[in-house]
Amino acid sequence: MDTNAPWRALEASDQGPAEATRGRTTPSAHRLILAVAMLVAVASLAVAAFVELRPGGQVEVVAGPAASARAGASASPASLVVQVAGAVTRPGVYALPVGSRVADAIQAAGGYSTEVDPRSAESKLNLAAKLQDSQMIVVPRRGDPAAGSSSGAATTAATAVPGGPLNLNTASADQLDALPGIGPATAAKIIASRQQLPFAAVDDLVTRKLVSASTLAKFRDQVTV
Repeated sequence: MDTNAPWRALEASDQGPAEATRGRTTPSAHRLILAVAMLVAVASLAVAAFVELRPGGQVEVVAGPAASARAGASASPASLVVQVAGAVTRPGVYALPVGSRVADAIQAAGGYSTEVDPRSAESKLNLAAKLQDSQMIVVPRRGDPAAGSSSGAATTAATAVPGGPLNLNTASADQLDALPGIGPATAAKIIASRQQLPFAAVDDLVTRKLVSASTLAKFRDQVTV
C-alpha cells in the first residue's frame, strides 16, 4: 500500500480504531457481566435452599390439644369404676378395664395391707370374679367384728343369690338407689359408711342415722348383711 498518498493514510486512520474496538471488551462491560453472573448464582442458591427446606411441597398438619384429647378418648378402652376398701394398702376408687377381676382391683389398691385377715380373705374373696361397674370390694381385717361373716367379704351382686335379699355391704349404688325411699344421695352415704365399718345388722342404717325407722320399714325385708 502506498502510504505516501494522502487518502491512503486517512483510510487507514478511519478503519484501524473501529476494527480494534470490535475485537475487545471494555472494562465496564466486564464488570456488568460479572455482576449479572453473581446475581444469577445467588438466586440459584436461594432457590435450591428453599426447595431443600420444603421437600416435595409437603404440609404437616398438627392437631391442637382439644383434637388430641378427643383422639385419645376415642382410642382408650372401655373401663369400669370400683371402690376398694378394708385391709388394702391404698383404699379408694379405681378405674379398671372392662373384664378385670377382683384380684386386679385389689392389686390396683396396692394389695393386702398388714391388717388383712388371711383366712377370712381366702374364704370370703372370689379373686377370679369379674368386676362390675360401681362395685365395692371390702377386704376383711383382723379383729373386724364382721370379718367372719359375709359383711366383711369382697363379694359382688353377681355372686349373690338371684332374687335374694340385697347385701348392704356389697350392693352397688344403683341397687341401693332402687330401694324404696333411697335416692342417690342416701345410697352414697350408705356406701361411705360401710367403707369405714361394714354393717353388722340392718338396723345399723337407723343407728348411724342414714335412714329413718319408717324408711327402713319400707325395704327391711329386701336387705341383709
